[in-house]
Amino acid sequence: MRIEALTAIFLLQALLGSAVAQLAGRQPEWYLPTADHCTLFVQEYGTGVESVVVLHGGFGAEHSYLLGAFEGIDKKYRLVFYDQRGSLRSPCPIEKISLQKHVEDLEELRKALGQKKLTIVAHSMGTLLGMDYLHSYPDHVRGLVLMGAMPPKTAVSEEEKRLWESQDVESKSFIHRKEIEAELQREGLNKDQSSLSPQEATEAWRIRFAGVNLYHVDKWREMQGGKAFYNADAGKAANASLPKVYDFVPDLKAHPCPIWIIDGDHDYVDPGAKKFALASEGVSNIHIQVIKKASHVSWIDAPEEVRATLFKGLADSMSCSF
Repeated sequence: MRIEALTAIFLLQALLGSAVAQLAGRQPEWYLPTADHCTLFVQEYGTGVESVVVLHGGFGAEHSYLLGAFEGIDKKYRLVFYDQRGSLRSPCPIEKISLQKHVEDLEELRKALGQKKLTIVAHSMGTLLGMDYLHSYPDHVRGLVLMGAMPPKTAVSEEEKRLWESQDVESKSFIHRKEIEAELQREGLNKDQSSLSPQEATEAWRIRFAGVNLYHVDKWREMQGGKAFYNADAGKAANASLPKVYDFVPDLKAHPCPIWIIDGDHDYVDPGAKKFALASEGVSNIHIQVIKKASHVSWIDAPEEVRATLFKGLADSMSCSF
């Protein structure tokens, strides 16, 4: 095995070990074989009776960056995380990776867990997977909580076009804001990249990575995941399979239970969930909670508010029966 691969594995183990300390009741991990001979890494946490399946974002990424969002929640619920096919701990040939395959994996996980219906919390691109799963298996979803939700991608009206354009400007301005350079300067990292040591270059990358995902850039040390924890080829394969247009709002509307959306007001995907709010206007079962001074990884920006909203969304899901 190459040294780079060993280093990535050791880093991943150390990172996961640190993150696990935040959650109680860790259960043994296990592996779920798929019908087409891939392997999914599954990890359970928590001491609760009711189960919640958590879908990580970034096709090709893995679940450990999400653990901090569920601190305390694990004491009430049994949390089931898994790394989607193609991630470092879920090996799968690239030609077998697509959004539809991800949907079928989630159905296989439901069967393996012995759950009639799933309560799902999803983040970022994981929200697209969660909504597509609802579209494909509406009777197998009990509740859905979407964090950093992917809005519909459709042929848009003039009103939508104006909103899209204004949000694009807002997002570009956010990810190039002066606070990022100020943080680099505070850390002595605002110099030519070629002059940085490997340690400094890594820290500079982490600050810029946090600058996209966090409102509070000074919390960059709390950001987990990154270069070694991402399979770019798996991400490209899944993204290439996405339809050019999609709109799961009709599926959300048809669902008999509440759907919760938790978005930061500076989330670069959909600042303040404005696109989602416009697309779902008048849909009574969709509840949108906008977190102030928060971006895509909102639980680091505003941990108490996000955690309280997660509890609300999960309680709504668990109390709904159909």
